Amino acid sequence: MSANNIEVIRRICPTCEACCGLVMEVDRTAQKIISIKGDPQDHRSRGYVCAKSQAFNYIYEDGERLRHPVKRTKQGWEQISWTEAFDTIASKFTAIRDTYGKDALSIYVGNPLGHDFAAGIYLQSLMASVGTERFFSAGTVDQHPQQMVCWGLIGHEWLFPVPDLERTELFICMGANPVVSQGSILGTPNMEAAMRAIQARGGRCIAIDPRRTETAAIADQHLFIQPGTDAYFLMAFANELFLRDAIDLGHLAEHVDNLQALQETVSAYTADNTAAVTGVSASDLRALVDAYLAANGAALYGRIGLCTQEFGLAAHWMLMVISLISGNFDTAGGMMLSTAPTGDSGPGAPGEVKPYGRWHSRVRGVPETCGELPASLMAEEITAPGEEVHGLLTICGNPVLSVPRGDRIREALGTLDFMVALDIYINETTSQADIILPSTVHPEHSNIDVTFQNFTTRNYVSYSPRTFEPEPELKDLGEIILEISARMSGLSRDEMDGFIFQGMVDTVLKRAASAGVALNAEQVTAAVTGDTSPERFADLLIRSGPYGDWFGLADEGISLERLKAHPQASMDLGPLQSRLPGMLRTPGQRIDLLHEVFANDLQRLRAGFEQRVQAPQGRKPSDMLLIGRRHVRDMNSWLHNLKPYVRGKNRCTARLHSSDASALGLQDGALARVTSNVGQALVPVEVTDEMMPGVISIPHGFGHIYADSAQTNAAAILPGVSCNNLIDESLDEASSTCVVNGVPVSVAPA
Repeated sequence: MSANNIEVIRRICPTCEACCGLVMEVDRTAQKIISIKGDPQDHRSRGYVCAKSQAFNYIYEDGERLRHPVKRTKQGWEQISWTEAFDTIASKFTAIRDTYGKDALSIYVGNPLGHDFAAGIYLQSLMASVGTERFFSAGTVDQHPQQMVCWGLIGHEWLFPVPDLERTELFICMGANPVVSQGSILGTPNMEAAMRAIQARGGRCIAIDPRRTETAAIADQHLFIQPGTDAYFLMAFANELFLRDAIDLGHLAEHVDNLQALQETVSAYTADNTAAVTGVSASDLRALVDAYLAANGAALYGRIGLCTQEFGLAAHWMLMVISLISGNFDTAGGMMLSTAPTGDSGPGAPGEVKPYGRWHSRVRGVPETCGELPASLMAEEITAPGEEVHGLLTICGNPVLSVPRGDRIREALGTLDFMVALDIYINETTSQADIILPSTVHPEHSNIDVTFQNFTTRNYVSYSPRTFEPEPELKDLGEIILEISARMSGLSRDEMDGFIFQGMVDTVLKRAASAGVALNAEQVTAAVTGDTSPERFADLLIRSGPYGDWFGLADEGISLERLKAHPQASMDLGPLQSRLPGMLRTPGQRIDLLHEVFANDLQRLRAGFEQRVQAPQGRKPSDMLLIGRRHVRDMNSWLHNLKPYVRGKNRCTARLHSSDASALGLQDGALARVTSNVGQALVPVEVTDEMMPGVISIPHGFGHIYADSAQTNAAAILPGVSCNNLIDESLDEASSTCVVNGVPVSVAPA
């Protein structure tokens, strides 16, 4: 291989939310990536990368990745043309809709779509074209409580507050492990370095979690907390603020309603009466409040451990309320709002449009939230008597492994008339499809990390170029979604693309009118740049966004063209800025601390607390609470067919405290039988004092046990068990979010 063939390319790592800068050496002639390293010139990551930085190249090279459409036959998978695939899909899905109605079709979307700007744009048109109310995604096993809280308090479900890590004096992390996840709705590379920097300038980091995580190991203090009780702990925290007369509404004082009613609500929860329930002593809670009030800028952050529990919405409500009433919201060093370069902050509805309860599931009558039904209800919705789902489209998702009762979902897939999967692998879910449409992977298309720029701890804009031309039989994911969307609407692909472009131009003109910029459609259309339609869409949004050049009218502004010419893959747009009250989208720009979203759940919350208070003291050694965890080489179930990420020590283990292991007669490495009300699993034991006594942890995303899945490494090296098969369809009723943390199980020797 000649050194003359090697080029250096800069791009953004597409595997997680950190979006670290990379320097790649590539040989375009051989279509090979020679090396991937951290970019020392990247203003955010400064040369840092984690193990996952190589993942998109391993995926690109994986021989088991699909590279052409296939259909399932009695003889096995058979290659077909794109024309046959699209014709069949349009015909089958249209016939189902015409025969049974729009809700006989269903869509499930997985997490990887968030890393593909084009796919995210075209998904909106697909949802409109199909029109089904049976829409599911990974969001209901993830961030829906946060979306609901953001909508209820500030009027936008995708405007997430993030900790201002660069300026905070106290970082409190609850139910999250950002050192391993690399941040989650907390976009920052090298979280360990960020925490060390807080400590170096005299600040503190505190972790509150049922497990002493990798993040807790770096923190100055770790507090164990009983799974599922975070809302009670936070209510007591808020009560302490009132008891100390430490309320500070700051610049938002004229916009806040129901402060007194909030005080009355939280008064029922004290440091003393919650201690036995949460496991956090009254003295520890009060000391934490002391530290919080003493800090000049304190960031109280919680994540998926708080979301996916019985009172996930209440927990996140209290997180945000505490920041609001203590003067730590929308202020330097506290919880702040990013300023996305594309403007707005995602697809959320205006504050007066309720993103919940607009329709309900057919079997249980569970209300939708944020446009979705709970993913754990997929099986019962697919098989609902008389209202069955007949056609399913999955997009970059593997609900058989990633959703509670995945085993039931897999069974239900067998009852469908027709199933299509947009995926690059034949996995535990897509193996049940009739047609699989593979897409290009990241080296084969350009990308702009729009989603994650909405919740970064420092504002930026990035661009990743197409590195290699894809093989002839591959299309970009956005192209595939657009084609299906157009056909379901009775349009050509170009017609649908044109409508989307015109809609974006209209958005630009509305922004211009609001900003007092004199601009017309002809000027916009003539000036827009981009090598593909999605790039043109991005240029429209960036140039009319908060940093944009208004299509040449603002000399200092940015554009896609300027971004492409930048020597690094991303541009620094500065630290987080105060955005309220200007960004409030609630009616009258009011912050209602007891909005009905929260008030309607207070009775259930209180009943849950009283039940816990009255529960008999002590427990049988075998009775434990199940939580999940993540490893730095895992990204849900995505990376398990990549040999470098599954070799080595088995990490699909059941971790429990030494006192529990001793009481149960379990030794390190022995098999434990973990039983729930819906299933059981045999899991190797890992004895560690990082666990809170009474709590057991099994990682998420494993269970590669099905013979019809064509992922050799996943099945042969580390199949593991699916902890989701131990978890029933229980929900946080206030947000319709699946409960996967704090699940009661019984543990015994195998």
